Amino acid sequence: MTLPLVSVAVPAYNHATFLTACLESVRNQTYPCLELVIVDDGSIDDTLAIAERFAADHAGRFAHLTILHQENHGVSAASNRAIAACQGEWVHLLGSDDLLYPDKIRVQQQAIADWNEPRLALVYSDVDFIDVNGQVLSSATRKRPPPGPDHQAYLRLISYNDVANATVALRREAFLAMGGFDEQLPLEDLDCWLRLSVHHAIARVPGLMAGYRRHNSNASLRQRMMFEANWDTLGKFAEQHGALIPSALWRACLRRRLRSFLRWARKNARELIPMILSDALLSFVRTPKPEAWRRYAAQCRMLDT
Repeated sequence: MTLPLVSVAVPAYNHATFLTACLESVRNQTYPCLELVIVDDGSIDDTLAIAERFAADHAGRFAHLTILHQENHGVSAASNRAIAACQGEWVHLLGSDDLLYPDKIRVQQQAIADWNEPRLALVYSDVDFIDVNGQVLSSATRKRPPPGPDHQAYLRLISYNDVANATVALRREAFLAMGGFDEQLPLEDLDCWLRLSVHHAIARVPGLMAGYRRHNSNASLRQRMMFEANWDTLGKFAEQHGALIPSALWRACLRRRLRSFLRWARKNARELIPMILSDALLSFVRTPKPEAWRRYAAQCRMLDT
């Protein structure tokens, strides 16, 4: 039986230290029929040269291998361009500092075929967090939803984003039809998963299938920016699709986010504590309006000035 072409999209920026291991993890996949698209987002280190050497050495492993270069526009723009350039129906998105485990694509593609769910647009799995040397620091295996397609994943995602980027596979047509990643957001993933989940199913395939590398340049470690992006993302979703979420869940979601923000504010922005505590108390009796989320995003931006 002829297997369908599956694409791997790698947006890359200044990850010369990690890129060889990343690309080798793609080459070593047990799924045979692969396309690889790499977008160098204006790197100033040897990222592009490493990608070109890999292509020269291993082009025969892939049905197609494409390297694109652009001026630096950020990870969202590089990801959008990489996915748009792919030819497979399904695209496995991989950060240039992360790793795929050998059976990741084969296992996920088999699950997609078995489910045969036409509305499925995103598949993900469990993930290991690894250090700069590739050693496992911890594994994200708790708070996992049941395996299989979820047609209302937004009900979970607004409170807890359990979709690990290194494990994601996207149905290319659905991703492009809803506009791809929002290039205006500093952290793009939750916004994209929420928008996809409004019209499509999202599914978890159980098992540890990738390594997400933690190091000092990870965007997720820049906490203020992460809080700002999350507040803006939830405000945007509340404005566009707020009616999908029951009032009680919106209130519980706000309290959960405020608890996390309070822990950060106690060390970094104590002047925000009275507002946080007041809004947490009000959330027991009042459903937050979209502007409530935007207000916290604005407060984060003010702290950066």
